[in-house]
Amino acid sequence: MLKELVRALLRRADESNPAPEAVESISAPDRLHVCITQAAAHAAAGDHAAAAKLYRESLDLQPQDPRIWCNFGAELDAIGQAGEAELAYRRALAIDPELAEAWYNLGQLQQTRGSVNDCESCYRSALALLDGARDRELWHLVYNNLGLLLQSLGRLKDAESLYREALVAVPTDAGLHSNLLFLLSLDELLAPEQVAAEYRRWGELHADPLSVSTEPHANSPEPDRLLRVGYVSADFRSHAIASFAEPVLACHDRRTVRVYCYSNGRRTDDVTRRLRALADEWRDIAALSDDEAARLVRNDSIDILVDLSGHTDGNRLLLFARRPAPIQITWLGFLGGTGMAAMDLHLTDAYIDPVGVAEPLYRERLLRLPHGNGCYHPPRDAPEVNALPALERGYVTFGSFNNFPKLTEPTKRAWARLLAGLPGARLRVVGAPAGDACDRMLEIFESEGVFADRIDVLGRLPFHAYLEQALQVDIALDPYPYNGGTTTLESLWMGVPVVTRAGRAGSSRCSSSYLSNVGLPDLIAGSWEEYIDIASRLAGDLPRLAGLRAGLRARMRESALLDAPGFTADLEALYRSAWQEWCAGRARDGQPC
Repeated sequence: MLKELVRALLRRADESNPAPEAVESISAPDRLHVCITQAAAHAAAGDHAAAAKLYRESLDLQPQDPRIWCNFGAELDAIGQAGEAELAYRRALAIDPELAEAWYNLGQLQQTRGSVNDCESCYRSALALLDGARDRELWHLVYNNLGLLLQSLGRLKDAESLYREALVAVPTDAGLHSNLLFLLSLDELLAPEQVAAEYRRWGELHADPLSVSTEPHANSPEPDRLLRVGYVSADFRSHAIASFAEPVLACHDRRTVRVYCYSNGRRTDDVTRRLRALADEWRDIAALSDDEAARLVRNDSIDILVDLSGHTDGNRLLLFARRPAPIQITWLGFLGGTGMAAMDLHLTDAYIDPVGVAEPLYRERLLRLPHGNGCYHPPRDAPEVNALPALERGYVTFGSFNNFPKLTEPTKRAWARLLAGLPGARLRVVGAPAGDACDRMLEIFESEGVFADRIDVLGRLPFHAYLEQALQVDIALDPYPYNGGTTTLESLWMGVPVVTRAGRAGSSRCSSSYLSNVGLPDLIAGSWEEYIDIASRLAGDLPRLAGLRAGLRARMRESALLDAPGFTADLEALYRSAWQEWCAGRARDGQPC
């Protein structure tokens, strides 16, 4: 049966791909070498159809080579032939069950299909065959993908164990260590002080050694001159960060600031093009090493370099570790510190990081913006706010729009107790994965007497469809300890009030900042009991809910959250103050610039 499938697979690949370059005139071994070499070149150039054709021809010459089958599968997957790709991977594994790359590729394919259990099994099979010292790149990819898979399923403790296991084997892997730090912010696996110590450990191990031999900066220490400010991000595209970056880039005063954007993203879209037009200078650094990117920043004579990623995907923190700019700031992309000595400042506000309380949790010095830590650009095509759904339905619908990993077990249990006390109420969860994770969530609700017929579960949706779900919801419920960020603002923009719980860490206080800025501090709880009480009382006050729905968009327009010129002026004032402090330090110490 397998032979028949393989023959059919080869026929389909032959019919759907262009003819390869003529190599029939040379010997079979040389012909095989030429086919494989050309296939790899086509794959690297992005011509996956031509690569698949050449790998097919290679298999005519060497049908028992598992690596050719594995590469053939990767190219078939790249041209959308997932079923055929799976057959190719399985053929590779039938020949060589210890080919870790085939297990990894098959796992990726199953992950794309949503076959979670098969995906996890494939990744674990790959890990059992890999040595982190010998197969570093593939080993890293497998650990990274499996950790993110477990995280997406809400299995945070399993993900933590996996990352710690990886770091015992290869303690120098900064990327996996960053993944662990981000994971620790999603749940109260450790006390805030312990999390802060883990951040510092990351900095001392991966970043600080790179800062020891950095050269002095040649920037002219004139306190009032035009400043060169650089922003570094992998998310200059359709991404939450763009909603905050765009108004600042648009409103910077070009008489006092020259704006450089260092883009680490490999994907571009209309938002990228819009942001590029707002920058004075745009640099693509995704293909550059950290050393090369650091030299580029130095050559641009950047005075203040701003990290917009923190320990999130695509960060370039090890670029900052090389200290290419006199002043280095982390802001916006991650509600936590970096743990590194080379990051001088962390931009925040007094809601997220209260004065006298938050300082011990950061290695950076905190600079607080006067109103909030960001300025929001609402989606241009958001639907108009509708009337309160509960008025027509006769019952309240709660909603969750956050990434599923944020919905910790204590969060789900609190929501279950809330619904148990309001027998007519319903819950709508948007962005939930199918399978075990969703089943576990429903089990938690059933344990409190809330059954699945009161819960609407939806998967990930296109952005506009996701916004339209707010038209069906009366009250949004915020997760804890990692609150919503842009999600909270999108809910408020759609007229949906958000009930949140605040803790000690900045990640548990983001929604508190936004709610305070729109005059709704009474929706901020300090405990689960208070959270349930606030949500229950709000659900029982339909006149207030209707008034909030009708007026929240106007409240946001009038608040500091949407005051882009005012916010940017405050931001520039902090930049100027930090720069003047640096200049004064150079003059006072008589140090070279």
